[in-house]
Amino acid sequence: MRLLFVTQVLDAEDAVLGFVVRWVQGLARACEAVRVVALEAGDVGALPANVDVRVVGRHGTLRRWLRYRRHLAEAFGRDGFDTLLAHMVPRYSTVAAGAALRAGAGQFLWYTTKGVDARLVRAERVVDKIFTASEESLRIETKKKVVTGHGIDLEHFDPRGQSPVHPPRLLAVGRLTRAKDPLTLLAAVSILVTRGHDIHLDLVGAGMTAEDSGLVRSIEEQVRVGGIADRVELHGAVPYAGVPAFYRRATLFVSTSLTGSVDKVVLEAMAAGRPVLTCNESFAAIFAELDGDAAALTFEKGNAEELAERVAALLARDTGDRHELGERLRAIVARDHEVDALMRRLVAEMGGGG
Repeated sequence: MRLLFVTQVLDAEDAVLGFVVRWVQGLARACEAVRVVALEAGDVGALPANVDVRVVGRHGTLRRWLRYRRHLAEAFGRDGFDTLLAHMVPRYSTVAAGAALRAGAGQFLWYTTKGVDARLVRAERVVDKIFTASEESLRIETKKKVVTGHGIDLEHFDPRGQSPVHPPRLLAVGRLTRAKDPLTLLAAVSILVTRGHDIHLDLVGAGMTAEDSGLVRSIEEQVRVGGIADRVELHGAVPYAGVPAFYRRATLFVSTSLTGSVDKVVLEAMAAGRPVLTCNESFAAIFAELDGDAAALTFEKGNAEELAERVAALLARDTGDRHELGERLRAIVARDHEVDALMRRLVAEMGGGG
């Protein structure tokens, strides 16, 4: 298979999409050649020899469209690429539809967002399959849906024998947006501190829009009013390479996300061997094999009181018990969400790899 992979950013240092470089490495192992078409590229030094990169650029709508069309024509015509996989942006698939059809190339989309809009509906019509991490990650009714699990780099997030720091630290990672509901987490921290718990919280991530900026101001205000200014650190955007260090020093990872889908950062924390708390209902099936521990790792959306109780209960366990729970969680990721296994499956589903 000669694969054309289309994405927004190809940069190992990117705070949000740094993992894409690792995806491309995995795809390259299963393909004859991979060409990445990206809006922008940065640190790509780790890419293997059978990968090349084309940059579209972010400026000028017409300019971007023309460059993308040119890259498509070169790939499908002159250079013999036979398959296209678009990452997260349905428009990449619809713009490529004509060129792919003329070349007889397969068209595929990776999409893990609960929102459904007209762009996704149009893309569904032109692609052969849509890959997604969980049933809840793609909310469109289609026979083209293929649930594959996520792709987590176990080596990148290996705990490396490091123990959590003391006093205990909670950790949340991801874009600071209302859909992630960080205010509930802050309320839970205030409750815990009021009850005498010596804990700290690391918030890793930044806002991206004007609305997000307003939320950051709300976060800063709640930290001040809640009397936890000396307990909470806002680290902003952290390069992908720097994120594992936060998982390793954390005692517990908390996700207050309201999306309802399998959040990749929860799986990253599990890969780092750390107990997790989440309100996303999609994790019920993932935690089911943990028996009595399953309920201990979940809480009701927006319920700061219940979240505080769950945190307190996990902190009350001895260190060895939490370590064992973390090991069991890491084993789930290794079995069901390992990055190279996902890349091999995607290639197989697209008709290659054999």
